[in-house]
Amino acid sequence: MSSLVQKFDSIRRVDLRWPDLRAIATPIAVLSPVALIVSAQEFVMGAVAALFLLHSWRTSDFAWAKQGWFVCLLALWAFSLGRTLLGLSPITSDLIALHWIHFPIYAAALATWILPDEKSRRLLLAATIATVAFYTADCLLQFFVGRDIIGRPMYGDRLTGVFKKPGVGTEIAWLFLPAVLGLWQMGRGIAAAALAVASVLVVVLIGDRMGMLLVIAETFLVALMMRRLRKPALIALPIIALLGGAAIYVRPSIYQRQVVSTYDVVIDVVSNADRSPYGVVFDSAFKIAGDHWLLGVGVHNYQAACVGERYGPYLVGPDQLERCQGHPHNNYLQWLTENGAIGLALYCAFAVLILRRIAQSFPGNRDNLIFCGLVASLAMRFWPLAAGTNFYSSWSAEPLFLMVGWTLAYCLSAERVNPANAPKMD
Repeated sequence: MSSLVQKFDSIRRVDLRWPDLRAIATPIAVLSPVALIVSAQEFVMGAVAALFLLHSWRTSDFAWAKQGWFVCLLALWAFSLGRTLLGLSPITSDLIALHWIHFPIYAAALATWILPDEKSRRLLLAATIATVAFYTADCLLQFFVGRDIIGRPMYGDRLTGVFKKPGVGTEIAWLFLPAVLGLWQMGRGIAAAALAVASVLVVVLIGDRMGMLLVIAETFLVALMMRRLRKPALIALPIIALLGGAAIYVRPSIYQRQVVSTYDVVIDVVSNADRSPYGVVFDSAFKIAGDHWLLGVGVHNYQAACVGERYGPYLVGPDQLERCQGHPHNNYLQWLTENGAIGLALYCAFAVLILRRIAQSFPGNRDNLIFCGLVASLAMRFWPLAAGTNFYSSWSAEPLFLMVGWTLAYCLSAERVNPANAPKMD
């Protein structure tokens, strides 16, 4: 009998907080940038989101779900899922509409659970630096040798790194500023300058037009925010121009794509929208949105709706451009066409609330170089005129929601130091 009593007492004294879910989630979360290299970003977001939900249930703490930006995305998810299910869409559309809720949960976990800890932020910064450095070195290897570290050849005359197609330039553009400015903030100015010059040079070599425009715009924004970065940026410009000129001399096709082609695309979109690749895609998206302006056509149904004869032939113009792509190449247009005015309004509300929270917390983070780099990168992700990738693609979604969670973690830290800066409603 006494042994049974002892066993009962030992069971009763078991710490119900075991295992430490945060100890499990933190190493996964801080490796978020590295996960992009090995295409494990979906696992990272899903695992962190699941562990965070379990932690919230176990502690009965769902206060994070009351933040305005999260409420908007929760409402957007519920609406888009309902719209897609009621529209008798293919099972793939239903699954895509169902699964993406873990994106904002992952961001909330970073902001309120993982990254309030300074050590975790340092580890995430180290992982981001390592990721940008790897992408840069791998692409340079592919440029000089013809194959990258895993033996992948170039895509025609364009660099791909470890990816099958050229997308690494945009990944670098999304991640390089926090990495470079993090090194600068740690007092490693030479390493920061070297990484900045090398990563921007690689974006030029890749021939990624959008990546190059993002790099220019982000650098301009961060120079506007922080006066002390203007001189280093001016010093780096001629160095990058010199190296870029050398690269163009070695490979003239880079000039054709980065300068001539970019200019032609901009001019065509502005003056010849019906004959430019982006103009054709945007025009089709607006026509679809006009016919389904309130509720849209449902998640992942843009391409199916687009090929309808009422919107014209599949190939248009003298160059026989494909009028329909997998998505409208702009996040705002994607929400408008697939979820109508309601979906677009909720996504815009999410973007506005995030930017408002950043603006409210900016005075407390004014001297934080990493924060300013994150803000500049995030601002360009929300820029409505930018050509974008599919919102539901994890290789694009993870960097976006990583930046959201990382930036909000700094906002919350500043608000704890000075509660007067905390928003009354969000």
